[in-house]
Amino acid sequence: MFFNKSFPYSTSFRDHLLIATILSFLVVFILIFLQPFGAGNFNNPYKNLYFIGYGIISLIVYIALYFSSSWYYVSNKTWKWKEELVFSFLYVSLAIIIAFFYTELFINKKPEHIYLDFFVTWFRLMFFGFGIILSIVSMFVRNYYGKTNESEKEINKDSDKAVLLKSSLKKESFLVVLAKVIYVKSEDNYVNIYYEEDQKIKKKVMRNTLSSVFDQLESMIRVHRSYIINPSYISSLEGNAQNGKVRLDNIEEVIPVSKTYFDEVKSHMN
Repeated sequence: MFFNKSFPYSTSFRDHLLIATILSFLVVFILIFLQPFGAGNFNNPYKNLYFIGYGIISLIVYIALYFSSSWYYVSNKTWKWKEELVFSFLYVSLAIIIAFFYTELFINKKPEHIYLDFFVTWFRLMFFGFGIILSIVSMFVRNYYGKTNESEKEINKDSDKAVLLKSSLKKESFLVVLAKVIYVKSEDNYVNIYYEEDQKIKKKVMRNTLSSVFDQLESMIRVHRSYIINPSYISSLEGNAQNGKVRLDNIEEVIPVSKTYFDEVKSHMN
């Protein structure tokens, strides 16, 4: 069911502060430049300042609801479309309610308008004429930043992933961060593993075949019968399929590229 589908939720306060600011600017932009609901007939030398007040209301309401939703997310470890729709409804509704009192008490200065029938009419007009647009924009922006936040988490997760490389000798193994392996070179019955640690290039020699190490290092690509490299470290590709060579960041050795693998290496340059 649609309502039970997962919705990407950003755990970053910075993201939500940015979202709140975007929505607040949208509110002020619409009021000043589009002037809906007769805003153009409001004659007051400070009317733009009054309109900015609605943006501030939107900002405060969103941030307050963010803290509540963040607590809910941390407690339940889930955020679905039904929660997102509730959040959106509460955000728009609370902002409209506060805006009603702000309008009648501070702008129109007509406290006599503070009664139920007038409020219901005002709320309905604002919700269906303005709130739905704000709600849709809110969900769109939150979806975008939620997906971005999830992608960043995956990248950070992958960058910290370590792999235990096994040697052909049963007692020998080597733990290394996968993203820090630069390249591996085969020499006779051994492999030289070049990796980055503490901002230095280090070398580990193990008794093993290149094919075995290649199977254990999922992020590497093969470029030659004697070499596998991490494409993240490629700085340049020289020559053509007949005499290709690849240079890696902070590595003096020029790695030969076989004709068979040249196109694959080239694809990582785009």
